[in-house]
Amino acid sequence: MDFPTLRVIPVNRTIKIGQTIHTYDQVQTYIDKYDPIAVGTCFCRHEAALLGEDTHGIPMQVCMTFGMAAQFTNRRLGTRIITKNEARELLDQAEAAGLVHMSVNTTEDIQFLCNCDRWHCNVIKMVLNQPKPGLVFNSGFEPHVDLEACTGCRTCIDRCPASARTMGEHDVPKVDFGRCFGCAACASGCPSKAIEMVSKPGFPEPPKNDEALRKAIKPRKS
Repeated sequence: MDFPTLRVIPVNRTIKIGQTIHTYDQVQTYIDKYDPIAVGTCFCRHEAALLGEDTHGIPMQVCMTFGMAAQFTNRRLGTRIITKNEARELLDQAEAAGLVHMSVNTTEDIQFLCNCDRWHCNVIKMVLNQPKPGLVFNSGFEPHVDLEACTGCRTCIDRCPASARTMGEHDVPKVDFGRCFGCAACASGCPSKAIEMVSKPGFPEPPKNDEALRKAIKPRKS
């Protein structure tokens, strides 16, 4: 498997209590770290709206840039500078809408955080064309269901951006882990709080910096 240059960041409040949650697995880390923060219109959904497509009522102003990138997009691309509290509120909106947090696959520094949907995001649409999209685009976490708490309401099936969930026996949703991104849209939207995200064993950590990322994605010799 080639090392992906983009990665999913899970909704960290859905991660099972007691597990180690690394800083690069928490969106809050980046909000706390960077100043300024800017927000702008999602390019993909904006394009869809201009073409008259249904944008499903998904928030438009939720794509963020940080630090020097925020300064650049504010000066050149019409984004607006926001406070950390505003950034947290926008992330809450994105998570309520079942959007996928996505950025570059590094630990030390990110310049942007996209909040993507399954219908318009060019990256997600490209990934979904793969036979097993979860193998090339993932957070390193996977959903586990509390069978006693699950009511079989199908909310997780409707929210899953990868269409990785189907209804199994006894009205309990099952997961195709070859498709699952580990984004936690299912867990964050579960009305009975029956889903928790757990670490995937052996999942590689993101590279420490851009140089390490380039080495990780360098084509292997056959």
